[in-house]
Amino acid sequence: MSEKILIVEDEPEMIRALSRFLTRLGYQVQTEESGEDAWKAIEETMFDLIISDMAMDDISGLELLERVRTTDSALPFIIITGVGTIETAVEAIKLGAFHYITKPFKLRDMEILVKRALEYGKLHRKLDVLRVQEEDDEFPKMVVGYSKSMQELLRRIEKISDSHATVLIQGETGTGKELLARTIHQNSSRREYPFLPIDCSALTETLLESELFGHVKGAFTGAIRAKRGLLEEAQEGTIFLDEISEIKLSTQVKLLRAVQEREIKPVGGNRPVKINVRFISATNRDLNTAVDQGLFREDLYYRLAVVPLYLPPLRERREEIPLLIDHFLKKFCKMYKKKISSVKPNVLHMLYNMPWKGNIRELANILERGVLLSENETLTLDCLCMEFQAPIEKNGVMNKQLLSLKQAVEEAERQAIVQALNASNNNRSMAARLLGISRRAFYDKMAMYNLQL
Repeated sequence: MSEKILIVEDEPEMIRALSRFLTRLGYQVQTEESGEDAWKAIEETMFDLIISDMAMDDISGLELLERVRTTDSALPFIIITGVGTIETAVEAIKLGAFHYITKPFKLRDMEILVKRALEYGKLHRKLDVLRVQEEDDEFPKMVVGYSKSMQELLRRIEKISDSHATVLIQGETGTGKELLARTIHQNSSRREYPFLPIDCSALTETLLESELFGHVKGAFTGAIRAKRGLLEEAQEGTIFLDEISEIKLSTQVKLLRAVQEREIKPVGGNRPVKINVRFISATNRDLNTAVDQGLFREDLYYRLAVVPLYLPPLRERREEIPLLIDHFLKKFCKMYKKKISSVKPNVLHMLYNMPWKGNIRELANILERGVLLSENETLTLDCLCMEFQAPIEKNGVMNKQLLSLKQAVEEAERQAIVQALNASNNNRSMAARLLGISRRAFYDKMAMYNLQL
């Protein structure tokens, strides 16, 4: 991406020299000769760096910095100052300027300072994204057992994760499509860069386009200043488009250009912005049918579904249920400061045999309720507040595999480790990442289950 730099300077020779120099370095440069004009430009365009002279006729560089900090706390700001105003420049540093440079200066010194300031800005935007992701605990790591369908899915993920190919995940609501997308991202070379999800069904067409592509000031009612879109914020990372089938045809045209040309235009803007992101999409609808009905563009479908993945519903992979029960009990016990060490056999049997129309999300909700209402260290049917009665097997004896949650979980873990090793050609680091655990924990589990190292 070519970074956007705003130069604010009232000396024509200085502004021409700086503009030519920075343009030759590959940056997009805009110049303004007054602080007021610069403020208007800042309201209309998202810049990556501002370089401003300290002394100007209308408002000073210091005043411009103070205005910028009311709306953006991390935008890098470099002050150009004369020898006699260094004390004021130091004051600007205290107000949040990145640095200052004293006239006369060498262009090479300015080049170094610009690069450092731009790296600072990128780092802070990345930290902001990561901080939000760390605070969002609703989506834990993917829990995968040893069902045949999920192991086949793991093998496919191992093959495609580190490519740039677009991925389309299809599956019922509540099956964990976003978790699967995060797993792909974490197993790719983009893992150190942002993973940004967006629910395409939750926003109006105008707001969705603004979120995806960004907007300029005045693009629509409420657009009081320019804003970067998620496709630009996710540079080098992954964008996850959930409920992709809900996007209107007019927006699909713009999204097609983004996927195909790796280029976007902010809403209301004319200047294209280059992007480098990986697209992962998801839907609970059959997109082929939507294409046949004229509700989804065929060309966009093929662009998004280079690698199609199907996430089976929970009822088709009941082998996962013991692991999921163990996972959610640990999560909710920690959340609500409870301690549950055992589960009644009739609870296990009931959970194993339910139809699970809401899939994993439904299971999580039931277990959260059970943890909240539990009064001791055993999870019972009374805690779940459900009228469902588990069927009794022949001779009144339930399936022995369901009698012990601990045994079921241990067997599921052992099988999952074996399958992960097979899927990764015995690459233990890759197998650990596939299972969402550390390499050390993976070795401990191998030793626990007497698997050969």
